[in-house]
Amino acid sequence: MSVGDVLYAISEAGVTLSVSKTEDTLKVYPAESITPELAAAIKEHKPEIIRILREDEEMRRTGIIQSERQVFDLAREHFGLDQMAGAAANGG
Repeated sequence: MSVGDVLYAISEAGVTLSVSKTEDTLKVYPAESITPELAAAIKEHKPEIIRILREDEEMRRTGIIQSERQVFDLAREHFGLDQMAGAAANGG
C-alpha cells in the first residue's frame, strides 16, 4: 500500500490525523475507527505522512506551495479531477 493509498483509506474511514508541531507523533481521531490493518499501514508510512501533514499546514499558514504534490492538488481542485482525466485521455 502506497502512502497515497493510506491517506485515501484514512479519509474513507472518516479518520482525522494530526501531527505534533515539535515531535514526530501522530494523533488519530476517532481512534476506535481505525482497523489494525490501517494502523499498521500508518506506522509503515509514518515519516511520509508526517512530512505531508506538515507541508500542508505550512501551506495553509503561509499560502506558499511546499511541494509538487500540492501543485497537482490545487490543479485538481481548480480544474476538477474529471476534466483533467478527460484532457489527459484526449492528449491535452
